[in-house]
Amino acid sequence: MTSRCLSVGPGHRVLEVGTGTGWSAGLLARRVGAANVVSVEIDAALAERAAENLRAAGIEGVRVMVGDGTLGWPEGAPYDRVHVTAGTVRIPYAWVEQTRPGGVVVLPWMPGYASGYLVRLTVAGDGTASGPIGEPCGFMPLRAQRTPVRPIEGEERESPATVPPQRLAEAGEGFNVAAAALLPGVEGGGSVNPVDGSFRLALRERDGDSHALAIHPAGTRTAEVTQRGTRDLWDELVAAWQWWVDWGRPGRERFGLTVDTEGIRAWLERPDRISVAAAMRAVPRHLFAPDAG
Repeated sequence: MTSRCLSVGPGHRVLEVGTGTGWSAGLLARRVGAANVVSVEIDAALAERAAENLRAAGIEGVRVMVGDGTLGWPEGAPYDRVHVTAGTVRIPYAWVEQTRPGGVVVLPWMPGYASGYLVRLTVAGDGTASGPIGEPCGFMPLRAQRTPVRPIEGEERESPATVPPQRLAEAGEGFNVAAAALLPGVEGGGSVNPVDGSFRLALRERDGDSHALAIHPAGTRTAEVTQRGTRDLWDELVAAWQWWVDWGRPGRERFGLTVDTEGIRAWLERPDRISVAAAMRAVPRHLFAPDAG
């Protein structure tokens, strides 16, 4: 799926982040020429095995390098394409910086809430990269971005849910993208408990102490919410949902990302319009209206 979005052609210089077995590197080599492919793998043993697999397939010249893929591989830059094969929470600017203007970075963006998404970013001459949110996907996260699961601690704050958790969990991909953009660093999602049939939606702050759990027991009218930590994550999620509803329930295809030296900015409709975060601060609705015609 990511290879299709790359739109690679003969002569393109390609950086692959995450060699794995070497399968994708081999396919890229056949398309662009082995000498034009640099593949970075953080696991030395896996990199060695991938190199062996490529040689066994008769593919010589692919540079399989051992290193942290979040740093890219500057010695081979600039690249025409960057192909990322591991889930990415924070998109490293090194990938943008090492891609020529007009080049493309394709990656699985895995913000943590509900799902991940395929993103195709085009690098501009000003050093930014932008592109629309693509199809839902799931990938193993980059090792450098994996965080340990912390125990749930802190005093409980209980309250009834003002919005059924099922409504948030089933709102669709458009809301999931909005929630990921408005609650960066928050992981979670909802599902039915197979033991008692209750519906549960859990939220956890990736690098903090906050946690929320909404439980709607089967056959009852009201869900109960328990929150812990310095943030009220459930309340923040409901606020994000209300924003999304007020702005016409935009679908996933209307959102996109821009990456620059300061990080990731999510936007609605066009990169040069106001960000999703700014939209939540009561920006006039017409700023997001699609262009006439």
